[in-house]
Amino acid sequence: MRSTPVQDLMTTDVAAVPPGASFQAVVRVLADRGVDAVPVVEDGRVVGVVSASDLTCHDEQPPGWTDLLLGGRERREHARKARARTARELMRAPAVTVPPTATVCEALDAMARHHVGRVVVAQDDRLVGILTRSDVLRTYLRDDSDLRRDAEAALRRELGDRAARLDVDVREGVVRLHGWTELQSSAWAASAAVLDVEGVVDVDEDVLVDVDDTVVHELATRGPFV
Repeated sequence: MRSTPVQDLMTTDVAAVPPGASFQAVVRVLADRGVDAVPVVEDGRVVGVVSASDLTCHDEQPPGWTDLLLGGRERREHARKARARTARELMRAPAVTVPPTATVCEALDAMARHHVGRVVVAQDDRLVGILTRSDVLRTYLRDDSDLRRDAEAALRRELGDRAARLDVDVREGVVRLHGWTELQSSAWAASAAVLDVEGVVDVDEDVLVDVDDTVVHELATRGPFV
């Protein structure tokens, strides 16, 4: 699933607010949609995101002067949002965005780097969707029968007719490959192809091989005495 494009998992029916939307208007959108963040769009372009954590700054203990002086930029930004009244004053800008062709792995990396729980999907700064961690996690709830079908299809794409030599079992999202193939590299390629199937948790490989060509390759490139 790591190479699955974001556009296959993102939510496309995304509510947005203009920069001038009031505090209450933003809260109302979050409550009505059952989400914890909303993009801010101006003239069709994404300019920021307001999250529930931005809004709840209003309810936290106001910082004292010492906190403001010693707490750094983040603490002062937090204090500013505690008095914010509009989406423009509340939003995090620029928004963390990825294109629809980005992979799920790239989107999750962006979330981790910026410490957010979602990324806005934009094409030329235009809003096309949103991807949350929950969207990604929902893929792991797929039925084992569906995973087996897609794993077998992935094997056929990777190995062609040789895929018939491998059997596929799936239990709670974990795929077990068993059978045989000529080369160790083919067994590794099969595991990688199955692991990339949307919703697969992990792969157990129980595959017999005739030739470990990975050792031959290593000796050819590094020499026998390394």
